[in-house]
Amino acid sequence: MEKITPYYVENPTVFDQLMKPVETLIKEQSEKLTSHHNEKFFFPDFFRLLIYYFVSGTQSIGLLINALQKNILPPELKLRRVARSTFNDAFERFSSDLFKTIFISLLSSLSLKAIPEIESLGVIYCVDGSLFPTMSSMLWAEYKKIVKPYDYIFATN
Repeated sequence: MEKITPYYVENPTVFDQLMKPVETLIKEQSEKLTSHHNEKFFFPDFFRLLIYYFVSGTQSIGLLINALQKNILPPELKLRRVARSTFNDAFERFSSDLFKTIFISLLSSLSLKAIPEIESLGVIYCVDGSLFPTMSSMLWAEYKKIVKPYDYIFATN
């Protein structure tokens, strides 16, 4: 099995600094996974590539994979070269629960701003969904098929 090394180095990039708060969380989740005998693309590599994709504003995963294959991206980013099929397979191999666990752990380590007017609701997580593409397994909201826009406003008893 290939040794998983931390990404933080003596001369960290801005991207390394961005990843630093989640490195331990990524390692913990990675250690829980059962490795495959010929596995060459690991969860930390997949996580790092996805985060880079989201924060870099790259227009598509395909463009990112092509840039990796052509060595266009700076080596200091430490992004692992990967075949498109292997990257796509990683969406099946690595459950979205791994990401959810990391996200929740990261949020729990942050100081949250208290808003007295809504404190009785508990902790509210707000995420701008325009940043994250919808997962292919997600169904369109059922209410869109039943309720027309503004029907609920004009409903009478």
